[in-house]
Amino acid sequence: MAQTETLQFEQRVVRRVTDTDPPLTFTVEVQFLPEDSAYLAWCEEMKAKGWGATLDETLDDLADEMWDFADVMVELQSQNPNIKDEGLAHARYIWSLGNVEKVRELLGL
Repeated sequence: MAQTETLQFEQRVVRRVTDTDPPLTFTVEVQFLPEDSAYLAWCEEMKAKGWGATLDETLDDLADEMWDFADVMVELQSQNPNIKDEGLAHARYIWSLGNVEKVRELLGL
Protein backbone atom coordinates (compact mmCIF):
# COMPACT_ATOMS: atom_id res chain seq x y z
CA MET A 1 0.00 0.00 0.00
CA ALA A 2 1.38 3.43 -0.97
CA GLN A 3 2.04 5.96 1.73
CA THR A 4 0.27 9.26 1.38
CA GLU A 5 0.40 12.52 3.19
CA THR A 6 -2.03 15.38 3.54
CA LEU A 7 -0.66 18.80 2.77
CA GLN A 8 -2.15 21.79 4.47
CA PHE A 9 -2.42 24.95 2.44
CA GLU A 10 -3.16 28.16 4.27
CA GLN A 11 -2.33 31.70 3.29
CA ARG A 12 -3.10 35.03 4.88
CA VAL A 13 -2.69 38.34 3.08
CA VAL A 14 -3.19 41.65 4.87
CA ARG A 15 -3.40 44.88 2.89
CA ARG A 16 -3.58 48.24 4.60
CA VAL A 17 -4.93 51.23 2.69
CA THR A 18 -3.32 54.27 4.26
CA ASP A 19 -4.77 57.02 2.09
CA THR A 20 -8.21 56.71 3.70
CA ASP A 21 -9.36 58.24 6.96
CA PRO A 22 -9.25 56.10 8.98
CA PRO A 23 -6.85 53.68 7.24
CA LEU A 24 -8.55 50.45 6.15
CA THR A 25 -7.29 46.91 6.53
CA PHE A 26 -8.32 44.06 4.25
CA THR A 27 -7.45 40.58 5.51
CA VAL A 28 -7.81 37.66 3.12
CA GLU A 29 -7.35 34.11 4.33
CA VAL A 30 -7.19 31.12 2.02
CA GLN A 31 -7.37 27.49 3.01
CA PHE A 32 -7.44 24.21 1.10
CA LEU A 33 -10.11 21.83 2.37
CA PRO A 34 -8.91 18.32 1.47
CA GLU A 35 -12.20 16.68 2.48
CA ASP A 36 -13.95 18.80 -0.18
CA SER A 37 -11.03 19.00 -2.62
CA ALA A 38 -11.75 22.73 -2.73
CA TYR A 39 -10.36 26.05 -1.63
CA LEU A 40 -12.06 28.54 0.67
CA ALA A 41 -11.10 32.20 0.82
CA TRP A 42 -12.64 34.89 2.97
CA CYS A 43 -12.31 38.55 3.85
CA GLU A 44 -13.68 39.18 7.32
CA GLU A 45 -13.93 42.95 6.89
CA MET A 46 -16.17 42.53 3.85
CA LYS A 47 -18.13 39.53 5.14
CA ALA A 48 -17.28 37.81 1.86
CA LYS A 49 -16.33 34.22 1.04
CA GLY A 50 -15.21 32.53 -2.13
CA TRP A 51 -15.10 28.83 -3.06
CA GLY A 52 -13.53 26.96 -5.92
CA ALA A 53 -11.81 23.86 -7.21
CA THR A 54 -8.66 25.87 -7.97
CA LEU A 55 -6.97 28.71 -6.17
CA ASP A 56 -7.56 31.12 -9.07
CA GLU A 57 -11.25 30.20 -9.26
CA THR A 58 -11.58 30.76 -5.51
CA LEU A 59 -9.88 34.15 -5.56
CA ASP A 60 -12.01 35.23 -8.51
CA ASP A 61 -15.11 34.19 -6.58
CA LEU A 62 -13.94 36.11 -3.49
CA ALA A 63 -13.24 39.28 -5.50
CA ASP A 64 -16.72 39.00 -7.07
CA GLU A 65 -18.32 38.58 -3.64
CA MET A 66 -16.45 41.59 -2.27
CA TRP A 67 -17.57 43.66 -5.26
CA ASP A 68 -21.18 42.51 -4.84
CA PHE A 69 -21.09 43.28 -1.10
CA ALA A 70 -19.78 46.77 -1.86
CA ASP A 71 -22.50 47.32 -4.46
CA VAL A 72 -25.25 46.33 -2.03
CA MET A 73 -23.85 48.39 0.86
CA VAL A 74 -23.38 51.54 -1.23
CA GLU A 75 -26.93 51.19 -2.60
CA LEU A 76 -28.36 50.67 0.90
CA GLN A 77 -26.57 53.75 2.18
CA SER A 78 -27.87 55.84 -0.73
CA GLN A 79 -31.41 54.80 0.24
CA ASN A 80 -30.81 55.27 3.96
CA PRO A 81 -27.95 57.69 4.80
CA ASN A 82 -28.26 56.81 8.50
CA ILE A 83 -27.35 53.16 7.97
CA LYS A 84 -24.64 51.90 10.32
CA ASP A 85 -22.51 48.92 9.39
CA GLU A 86 -18.92 48.18 10.30
CA GLY A 87 -18.21 47.14 6.70
CA LEU A 88 -19.52 50.33 5.13
CA ALA A 89 -16.18 52.16 4.92
CA HIS A 90 -14.62 49.09 3.31
CA ALA A 91 -17.54 48.81 0.89
CA ARG A 92 -17.29 52.45 -0.16
CA TYR A 93 -13.57 52.05 -0.79
CA ILE A 94 -14.04 48.86 -2.83
CA TRP A 95 -16.78 50.54 -4.86
CA SER A 96 -14.52 53.54 -5.52
CA LEU A 97 -12.03 51.22 -7.26
CA GLY A 98 -14.44 50.98 -10.19
CA ASN A 99 -14.35 47.28 -11.06
CA VAL A 100 -13.74 43.79 -9.70
CA GLU A 101 -10.33 43.45 -11.37
CA LYS A 102 -9.05 46.36 -9.30
CA VAL A 103 -10.28 44.56 -6.20
CA ARG A 104 -8.01 41.65 -7.11
CA GLU A 105 -5.12 44.06 -7.70
CA LEU A 106 -5.69 45.78 -4.35
CA LEU A 107 -5.51 42.49 -2.52
CA GLY A 108 -2.60 41.18 -4.56
CA LEU A 109 -4.60 38.15 -5.64
